[in-house]
Amino acid sequence: MARTTQSVSKTTSGSARRVRLSLKRARMIAGSTARGTSSSAAKGKSTKRTSRSMSTESISSLSSLTTLPSSPVHCAVSLDPPREMLPWATNRQVFILLRFLSTGGVSTLPGEREVKCKLSPYHAFMRNVDGECIRVLDAPTTLVGVCERASKAQVCAESILILHLTCVGMEVCGSLPKLVHTTLEEYHTADSLTYEEVTFDFGTERKLDHWTKRVEVLRARLEGRKFGRKIIFVTVHSEVSRGDLFAGKDKDGDVAMMVEDFMDYLFIPPLNEVVRGSTLFMLTCGHVVRFEESYSAMKKSITRLQPEYTILFTAPELIVAATKLFAVAYSIQVLIHGHSFLDIFHDLLNVSLDLRMHTDVLVFYISGVLAPKAPFSLRIPALDVAQPPSIVGYWYSWYHSHRRPWGKALPMGCSRCGAVRPWSQSKRYPNGTHPKARVTTCLGCNLEVYSEPLPMEYEILQDSKILGWIRYTIWPTEVLS
Repeated sequence: MARTTQSVSKTTSGSARRVRLSLKRARMIAGSTARGTSSSAAKGKSTKRTSRSMSTESISSLSSLTTLPSSPVHCAVSLDPPREMLPWATNRQVFILLRFLSTGGVSTLPGEREVKCKLSPYHAFMRNVDGECIRVLDAPTTLVGVCERASKAQVCAESILILHLTCVGMEVCGSLPKLVHTTLEEYHTADSLTYEEVTFDFGTERKLDHWTKRVEVLRARLEGRKFGRKIIFVTVHSEVSRGDLFAGKDKDGDVAMMVEDFMDYLFIPPLNEVVRGSTLFMLTCGHVVRFEESYSAMKKSITRLQPEYTILFTAPELIVAATKLFAVAYSIQVLIHGHSFLDIFHDLLNVSLDLRMHTDVLVFYISGVLAPKAPFSLRIPALDVAQPPSIVGYWYSWYHSHRRPWGKALPMGCSRCGAVRPWSQSKRYPNGTHPKARVTTCLGCNLEVYSEPLPMEYEILQDSKILGWIRYTIWPTEVLS
């Protein structure tokens, strides 16, 4: 069972008894000094006990003041707390707190527009009787806490499987799957969070037989477990001249396979059932999407295996460490808070500062593989209407007016004058072959570099003339047979 985001184990505050420990140096102090120290300590102890008692009373009194309002109904609050109740606050803090409480939790700092509303008691639980809302409890509900800016106060309690398949010879220390597992450990128990790391090597026929047996062992460990979410990471090299994926080693060294064969052998039955409806991260270099043959083979494998989401990267030399911020944000927003992956994909990219100039991101989404899930706000789940699976694919590219116009990176130096980063902000080029073509000029020698969007449907997700993300539709919605 998953924990909540507000449990004490994930905060840096709490209550505890105060203790004093005697030190050896204290025993070595001279008698008169020791007596003076003892007298001061006794006096300080009495003062601290009084202060602690007063702080406890203050917190108890404040708990009735800092009740969490529920819009549009707000809790009634006391507006005249005694000054000694807030020994830790300055005059300005008291003033701001009182203004906050006087508006029922609506922040009205000096200078902000005040919101006028009618205060009334808060009744948390209601029931519908013949179309009329009836209070379940006779007395109002007192909420103790503070107002925080959180996307969601609940977490997903679904059991999660993290499966890391890594090619032999790849470095796994500090890997991305381990980072995701570490992020989720705080919210899950050992029963609801499963992490499996398996190294594959099927470069020869004999090794392929051995891999088949290992898959059976993995199936036996996972048999009978119903995972709400399955996240699969595949860490593997891609061949630079064809886009093939490394399958392992033979007596002569590394061997690679065509993408479709690789995916068939890697997810050999019964492992193919695990990948269905999962989120598949292909942690490999961009050669697999650079070549048409390997890219088409990858799309065929996606339609056959039917993971719900598939993520690929385009960097020719992918640095997996550049995706760590993305992975942590994904873990929190999708796996913990339960947001839809595709709905917040743009937000995840925005927080991934190292990712934007390093690589573009491809995401394929197959809808209809899993039953639709009701949001947290819906108490009655939506009806499960069976629909045929359909697939859609997007290419996310980061643009910058004088670094990456239309998502195409400019060279570090000018090829004519040799100046470093000499490019001006891009401007519209009316003589270009595309109506949205842009031109960037070297400030040193006036060399012009032209750029234009890819010849496909696109959408600029961030309305900024300087920077943002472009989403190309590389695979229009298609129903899978």
